[in-house]
Amino acid sequence: MNVKKELNTMLFVFCIFAIVLGILCVVFAEEFAVAVPYVIGALVVVNGIYTLIKYFLRKDIALPNNFALAQGLINIVLGILILLSTEFFAKAFGIILAICLLVYGLFQLNVCVNLRKLFNDYIYELIESILLVVFAILLLIFSSSAIEIVITILGSGMIVIGLFIAVKTIIQNKKIDKFDEQIVETTIVEDENTDNKNSTNDDK
Repeated sequence: MNVKKELNTMLFVFCIFAIVLGILCVVFAEEFAVAVPYVIGALVVVNGIYTLIKYFLRKDIALPNNFALAQGLINIVLGILILLSTEFFAKAFGIILAICLLVYGLFQLNVCVNLRKLFNDYIYELIESILLVVFAILLLIFSSSAIEIVITILGSGMIVIGLFIAVKTIIQNKKIDKFDEQIVETTIVEDENTDNKNSTNDDK
């Protein structure tokens, strides 16, 4: 298998994986949303345990390692709290994400106002900032379903990316094959011209 076929195979496997995962995220967004707090809580606990083990196994006393004990304990406690209060975590996640997007959207809006004073071309930035603010307000209103909304958007994005890469790869392969055919045809013509010249010289 040549490099081109291997690359195409890898790209199409990635596309299929992205599309399938995206469809699962969109179709089972509610189930994924329920699982996310448990996954995050478990990861935080595991990270805390790993930090503690690494701290106690370390023989030397290094300055960056002084807070590892506290960090490990805090991660374990935080992870357990997330696991015990998944609904609260899901709602808090939505509120925090909404506030961050709202702040960023308002900041972008302020930039657009300044751009208007300097340039005329600021319409895309203005649309982006307005959409961010609107999306942030919607997340605040539906904060309890924020994870589900984010998973649905991510799933839709994965489907679009998978389809886009697949179509782009097919188009590029067709262009490369056409280019290769042109090179082969040009080479054949050049070889024929060379043979004809050699034959003419031999006749002379």
